[in-house]
Formats: sequence, C-alpha cells, structure tokens
Amino acid sequence: MPSPRTEAEPLGARIRRLRKARGLTQRELAEPRYDRGFLAKVESGSRVPSDDVLSHLARRLGLTADELRFGRPPGAAADLTDALESAYRELQRGGLGSAEREFARIEQRAAAYRLPDVQCHARFYLGEVHWQRYDIPLADKGFAHAMELAEAASPRLRAMIVNRVAACRALSGDLGASVALTETALAGLRADGPVDPDAELALVTALIHPLIEMGALRRARRAAEEGRRALVFAQRKDISARYHRQAAQLWQAIGLADRAEKDLSRALRLFTSIGYDRDAARSRWARGFLWRRLGKLDDAHAELLLARDLLAKAGSREGVLGATIELADVRRRQGALDEAAELAEGIRPLLDRSPDIEAKAEVLRLLGLIARARGDLPEATALLEEAATAQENSELRGALVATSLHLGDTLRARGLLDEAVAAYRRGVRAAAMSDSGPVD
Repeated sequence: MPSPRTEAEPLGARIRRLRKARGLTQRELAEPRYDRGFLAKVESGSRVPSDDVLSHLARRLGLTADELRFGRPPGAAADLTDALESAYRELQRGGLGSAEREFARIEQRAAAYRLPDVQCHARFYLGEVHWQRYDIPLADKGFAHAMELAEAASPRLRAMIVNRVAACRALSGDLGASVALTETALAGLRADGPVDPDAELALVTALIHPLIEMGALRRARRAAEEGRRALVFAQRKDISARYHRQAAQLWQAIGLADRAEKDLSRALRLFTSIGYDRDAARSRWARGFLWRRLGKLDDAHAELLLARDLLAKAGSREGVLGATIELADVRRRQGALDEAAELAEGIRPLLDRSPDIEAKAEVLRLLGLIARARGDLPEATALLEEAATAQENSELRGALVATSLHLGDTLRARGLLDEAVAAYRRGVRAAAMSDSGPVD
C-alpha cells in the first residue's frame, strides 16, 4: 500500500493532484454537472465542495467519496486488516517488537484514513502485545484505549475487547467485576437483535474461568453449554479454539476428564491450523495441568516442559509463568522438592511486578506444601495462611477450599487443634458460598 499523504494536504490540492495523475483537464473532470471555473475554485480552496460535488468528482476519479475526502487509496481497509492479521501471527510466534511497530503503524494510518474500525482493531492488538509481555496494567490501558472506538467496531471485535478487559479484572483479583462486565456486554449483545455467534462465543468464553475460580460451577457450566450452542454457527477458528480451551477447564473441574481432553485436543488442532503458536502452546500447558490433576505425572511433566519452552519462544511471559507453576507442582508430587522450590522461587520476581493475585496465591500455596514436605511446619503455616488470605480477599473460593484444607492439616500436625478447626471452617464457608467440585 502506498504511503498516505499527510493529513495537512488540503482537499482541493488532493483533487488537483489526483486529476493531473489521471491526465484530466479541469473541464473533463467537472463536466457534465459542473464547469471548469467551479472546479478551479474547489481546487484552489476558495470553494468547499458539498457532498454531492464530492460524490461526482470521486466517481469521475474512480474513487469513493470517503477515499477522496480522506486521501484513502482503494482497498485500504482490507489491506490494513490483512496487515493486522499478519502482524498478529508474528506476535504469536514471538516477534513482539516487530508486531508492535506494525500495529502502531497501522493504527496511525487507519486514523489518517478515517477508518475507526481498523484503528480500534490495531489498538486492541497493541493491548495484546502488553498482555503477552505480562504487563497487565499496560494491557488494561491498551484495551481501554481500543474500547474508546468500540462503537465503530464489529460486534465480534467489541466482544473480544470485553473478553480481554474482563480477563485483566480477573487477574487483578476482582472476579465479580470481571463477571459483571461480561454479563452486561452479553445482555446488550442479545438485546440488539440478531446475535453475532462469534461475539456471543467470545463473551460466554470470558465467563467460564472467573466463575470457576469463584466456585460458581453451575453458572460456569451454563456458560459452557451456551457456548457450545453458539459454536455451531461461529466462523472464527481462534474464537472457537479459545472456547474449547476454556470449556476444558470446566469439564475438568466437574470431573469430566475425557471431555476436557477432547476439547483441549480440538483447541490445539485449531490453533495450529491458523498458525497461532502461542495459543497452541497454552493448550499444551492446559493439557499438562489436566494430566497433573489425573495423576499422570510423567506425561504431565513432559507436556509442561514442552509447553514452557514453546511459550518462552513465543515471548509469552504469562504462559511461561503458568506452565512453570504447574511444572513445579508436578516435581513436588514426584518428590523432587529442591527442583520444585527452585522453579517456584524463580518466578516470584515476575509476580512481584504483576497484579495477578491468583498466580501469586498459587505460588504461595505451592511453597507452603514444599515446606510441609520438608518438615518445616511453621514456614508452611505462614505461607499457606498468606495464600488463603489472598484467595479469600479475591473470592477465589475453589482455591480457598483446597488451601484451607492444607492449612488445617498443617496446623493439626503441629498440635494446634483450635487453629486447625478454624482453618477447616474457613474452607467450609468458602465451599458453602460456591458449588465447588472435588478438592485438589
């Protein structure tokens, strides 16, 4: 695509430039509806063309009125959209710097061409760059920046933005806000008439994880079933694949391991088919998590090692962190306590710069279990208590049930029976506020 003319180019000068480029005289361009003198005034800037005049001149020049008005070359929107998708695949392969530069270039060009939908998409992808770098505050700002132009965007893109904003809220520990934001957007989408199935699928997918973490498994299952109905009509492979990956988390939480494994295989196959390397690796991470839960520790270890390496290659810090947490827990269960502790401690600096309460609490719980296995019960107690407090404050009820059980067992082993009973009651209260499944 040729470089855009500066926005400072006057409309009259643009008309003159395009007329001369086509070898037309003023009379030839103006007639039959207008005369040469009228066009001369337009080109000099002494006469502002009406919409009718602009439409006539654009037709004579082989352009649309907006292409003439904004200096937009034919096919600019499609070319820029194709460039966005190519840059997003580069982002998925780990080319964060080059993708970021391309998104910024496209955003500026779309603004010059008055293509707010394309500009919104470029802003969304700039937020994705920060997400991949695990800079959640900057990602949140990036998605909010995209949201400013959401009225001009497609329902699908608006839903994708809400999906990511909701994920930022959840990672920051505000699960209720994440769910409320998504449910409001979903209600609005359904109230506006015929529903875009890709948009609906993106929104119900965004509900699944926070509802699971809140212990609201029945609501999460309703969302997953709604997604399955929308999936039949969805067109975007990436949105369908993300649904499969999130639905697998729900099936796993309620004990349907076979169904979870099938969904993860579908997600991996879809992401691979469209060249989304980062998301394919995240599906492997999720599969390693499932196998760890099923006690297939050797398989989980191999899959998580592969996922971590692929996520590191893709530049996904958040993915590397999540896979490392699971890998450390696998090694703990295999008795390799020193390696497990080294893995967990190695990612704490990254967590210190992040608002990701869920991951921070999970690492604290993991370190507490390692301390207990080493026989350091006071240290285990302190770490498990810190994890439980973080989970309780963030409504991570499913995780809190498990942490409270571990904490109660540790206190009981120390002979602190009253404190142990209080810890167990804490877990019971969390379970009573949810419809949580089996404790891990």
